[in-house]
Order: sequence, then structure tokens, then C-alpha cells
Amino acid sequence: MKIGLIVEGDSDKLFFDTYFKPNFYKDLIVTSPGKKGTCKILNKDKIKQDVNALLKRGCEKVFILVDLDTQCDKGQQFTCILELKSWYGSKIQIDKLTNTSVTIVANEIESWMLSSWENSDNKSKEDLKKKFLSTKKISEDDLVKRFIASKKDLKHEHNESLCHFMKKLELVEKCK
Repeated sequence: MKIGLIVEGDSDKLFFDTYFKPNFYKDLIVTSPGKKGTCKILNKDKIKQDVNALLKRGCEKVFILVDLDTQCDKGQQFTCILELKSWYGSKIQIDKLTNTSVTIVANEIESWMLSSWENSDNKSKEDLKKKFLSTKKISEDDLVKRFIASKKDLKHEHNESLCHFMKKLELVEKCK
């Protein structure tokens, strides 16, 4: 089954295109609604446009991945996955989108990468940077590239949001 995936940013798209697709789910079309430095994951018209484009490309389901610590709306800070999912769903009017669901990444996609080494629920890109002993400023794209170069495997049992996403894709049977 072909799956569509809408992610927040360029580094998330890089992760799915260069790591997740080849290793877990080849029939995945990944898009990011904004250009570098913009945040259009909250724009319901842009999301609707992207969902419809993915459906037209033959995707049977579309998942929108939103980071728990999303920085798109400075007025909103969430610590609860369910609160963010409910707020985001109403903001983009998810009920009006065909075959589409929202998945919250806790805290950000880098925590999924960190699952290769340790329990990584509620970890961040800063924690992954520490894993690579990076003392200099490193871009999110370079962080993804370093993870891929490490040749480590994701461990869904080390990250609950990763496990739930993989379960939705029917790649694992159950989570904790």
C-alpha cells in the first residue's frame, strides 16, 4: 500500500527519504509543506493541498507528522501528545481530510534516531548531538547524515512514538 507522509521540515524529509524508506517502507511518498525556514504545517489550506496531491499520486493513507515540541506557533507549547493532536486536528480541520491522520513525534524526529542507542522518549536533537560528541554547531541535515553514516538500526522498543507510527504502518504488532 502506498503511504503519503507530510513532515515539518527539510531534515525530517531527508530522514524519511534516505533512511526510513530504504530500510522500512519503500512505498512512501514524503513531502514537506514549507521551504527551508518556513513553517506551513499549521496552514490548513497548504496541508489540504498536500493531502490531495498525495491522494492523487495513489496514496491510500496520509500521515501528518508533527513534533511535540513544534516551534511553528510561538503562542502554543504542548507537553501532552493527546492535547497537541486534538489542537492540531481542529486547527487544520483533519475531519475534512480524506484518509488522513495525525501522528505526534515525541519530542522530535531526532529522538527516533536516538532510539538506536537508548530509550529516547522525550529526547531532542540536542541529545542526539551529544551522542555524536558534537561541540560545534551542526545543522539538522548534517545530524541526519551522521545518523545514517553510523549504520545503526532504529529500535522501536526504545521510543513509544516511533513504535506507534510503525504499528500504524503495520511494521510491528504491538507497543509497550
